[in-house]
Amino acid sequence: MFESFKHLFAHDSGPDCAAPAPFGEDDIVLLDAEELAEGGILEAYEQLHPQLRQYASEEVDIAEEIDAGGAAYTVFADEKRYDIRGGGVEEDAWALATIAFFEIVNAGLAHAAHRFYALYAGNDLAGVFLTEEQFQAAWQCIARPWDRPWIPVNRAPDYGFPADEEPAA
Repeated sequence: MFESFKHLFAHDSGPDCAAPAPFGEDDIVLLDAEELAEGGILEAYEQLHPQLRQYASEEVDIAEEIDAGGAAYTVFADEKRYDIRGGGVEEDAWALATIAFFEIVNAGLAHAAHRFYALYAGNDLAGVFLTEEQFQAAWQCIARPWDRPWIPVNRAPDYGFPADEEPAA
């Protein structure tokens, strides 16, 4: 799996890069949007919890509702509801699960110096904790836009996935 990420760790890969890569292989948390969408948000959050504590994260209360047939999946985090599947959202379930997961994690990091940024998407989805400075360095040092960290947002069709544009932190 890390073969697809190895090119991120080369120094000076971007045109304005004068510093080492802002993160390395050991900083990456492997995720999978399909697994998140199939009822895996709470489990992924629980697995991430030890790392979250390193960044002075506040605990987020999460509950899931999965109907018996698996056709509907809803996540509740503190007072927010995330409809992942069911109610006409089936075609975007992977994107909606990704958005929900990153929003939930970052809600707990609201008073921390780090944010949890996505790398790639779909089955290749991963995450990385970065400060604003590291995030900006990544955007300078990583030449290909689709290799850069990003924050998922509920805005179809790209959901915040980076293209040739300035970062929206």
